[in-house]
Amino acid sequence: MQASSFPWRPLAALLLALAAQTLLEPPARVPAALTLYLLAAGLVIWSFRRREWTLPSPPPNSQSLITNYQLPRLLPLLASIPLLGAAFYLFGENQFTILNLSLWLAGIVFFLRAFWESKSQREDTKAAKNKLNLRALCGLRGEKITWFILLAILLLIAAFFRFYHLNEVPAEPFSDHAEKILDVYDITQGETRIFFPRNTGREAIQFYWTILVAAIFQTGLSFQSLKSGTALLGFITLPFIYLLGKEIANRRAGLLAMLFAGVAYWPNVISRIGLRFPLYPLFVAPTLYFLVRGLRTRDRNDFILSGIFLGFGLHGYSPFRIVPILVLLTILLYAIRNIAKHPRGTQHISRISHLSLWLIALVIFLPFLRYAISNPDEFWLRSNSRLLTAEGPLPIFFSNLWNGLLMFNVNDGNTFVNSVVHRPALDVVTGALFVIGLILLLTRRRFLDLW
Repeated sequence: MQASSFPWRPLAALLLALAAQTLLEPPARVPAALTLYLLAAGLVIWSFRRREWTLPSPPPNSQSLITNYQLPRLLPLLASIPLLGAAFYLFGENQFTILNLSLWLAGIVFFLRAFWESKSQREDTKAAKNKLNLRALCGLRGEKITWFILLAILLLIAAFFRFYHLNEVPAEPFSDHAEKILDVYDITQGETRIFFPRNTGREAIQFYWTILVAAIFQTGLSFQSLKSGTALLGFITLPFIYLLGKEIANRRAGLLAMLFAGVAYWPNVISRIGLRFPLYPLFVAPTLYFLVRGLRTRDRNDFILSGIFLGFGLHGYSPFRIVPILVLLTILLYAIRNIAKHPRGTQHISRISHLSLWLIALVIFLPFLRYAISNPDEFWLRSNSRLLTAEGPLPIFFSNLWNGLLMFNVNDGNTFVNSVVHRPALDVVTGALFVIGLILLLTRRRFLDLW
């Protein structure tokens, strides 16, 4: 912001947005709220044009050319193929066994070894840092320690909101919780399924995670085990939100994003409720973080890590199935924007990196892929039950899109299990900041802002 005058425009925009979001609490006064939001939008754009309200720029793209890049190692790649093929065949009974799990994990290790770039064969990016004098180096270390302490403090604050009185809030389970406890019970009886067909079908991660949480905290097959598991998943997501914010903008943006994700109403609701909702951000955040960093640095290992989280995310929560399309669109948009800037050799390296992302995601997805091929009706049952209705898929899509656009600031629907019905999904502060941030991103118009 400019120091020559008091920043009344940004302050007025924030106050108007807070007032507008307050008016959208039940009973919602939409015309008055919309008027205040339009006034806030005008002030936001005005202050942005006058550079009173600015957005941080992301780290610069790597300008170095990787001339001795590493081709995939042939022997580990060849070793992974029979292991993964045998595991794929043995996954046909929709069961994890010691044999097929061992073959699958061994195949993953060999496959990662084939594509992972070792440091000795990559460009040494630390050469410039070694030229720093001792005083500058100490200053950098001191700054990192300060940021680390601040990060730890914010995580402690978030932990309070995630876990305080978790045994009491929320107080009562719902039928979905009972269904999940039955699935967890089946595992204890030897039914170590890849896909759980009960209640229109669910992916496996939450059930095995709940077994682990119940064993550690001695909470048994209970509602408390479900809540503790999902609250932990929501908490584990926070460092990845920080890293993603840091990669897109800077450390301050990452810390603020992590703080709001830790203390805001909606992220805490979906984390504490004991259902699978937090599995979506848990895997989306690292998938996008490593993808964006890989696009910036052209480091194949980042693409591999993105593929690992992409593959495991498909084992977590059904709506994650849209994320591969998001990843593909991100890569295509980036390629269109940068194809003229990159030398041909670097484009060749990028193709190998992109291929490694999809291949490792496929390898991680392998057990679920086997089930999807053998049982397509059960695999798509939950999705089809939402799409293949008498209204047809297009009206359902546009209806869901409209409801999705309204849910954050106006009306989150009538699902009482994980929300206070017919109020905004976001609280007043995060709802107002969400609208202001969206206006700023639309005003700036930059590639990373597209998603």
